Amino acid sequence: MEIIPQKDIQILEKKVSPMVKASEDYKIETVEDVDRASTILKGLRDTERTIENKRKEFTQPLNQSLKAINDSFKKITEPLVIARTVLTQRVVDWKIAEREKLEKEEARRRKIQEAHEAKGHEIKAPVVLERPEAKIGNTQTRKVWTFELTDFGNSLMINKIVDMPKVRADIRNGVRDISGLRIYQEEKLSIVGR
Repeated sequence: MEIIPQKDIQILEKKVSPMVKASEDYKIETVEDVDRASTILKGLRDTERTIENKRKEFTQPLNQSLKAINDSFKKITEPLVIARTVLTQRVVDWKIAEREKLEKEEARRRKIQEAHEAKGHEIKAPVVLERPEAKIGNTQTRKVWTFELTDFGNSLMINKIVDMPKVRADIRNGVRDISGLRIYQEEKLSIVGR
């Protein structure tokens, strides 16, 4: 199936070739030459517009079809993306809550151990409770360093920009204190295959 009829292309090519040749050979030495050049320039511009309009005759229906296809599939997948995002956040929230519960329990037990130690009792080992695995089922959590802007300074300048690649590189290299930024770890969840 021929998407663009070759006869249309050939007609346009036959029209373009002599115009290009004429403009390449044209010499400007007088005011009259400039006047005639302006006529040639107008013809070149008009031909460009004609070719562009012809191109659009072919591409606009394709673009409209492509947009309709993309919109249809986006409409179908949007609820899945929202559901995945909500459930991902619930898993992350649960893991954070579990970790905080364990840390509180460990702190409580350490206080008891410290009280016993203060009384001279023998303490065998520090309290460390078992944590949930990072990988459970098809999900895996990991901590990543990130940052947020906390203070742009007192300047009234409007066009200040944070150099994101440099900040990320500094954080990767272990920098944990950058003026105007809060640098912290965030728990991320990935879905992995089994």
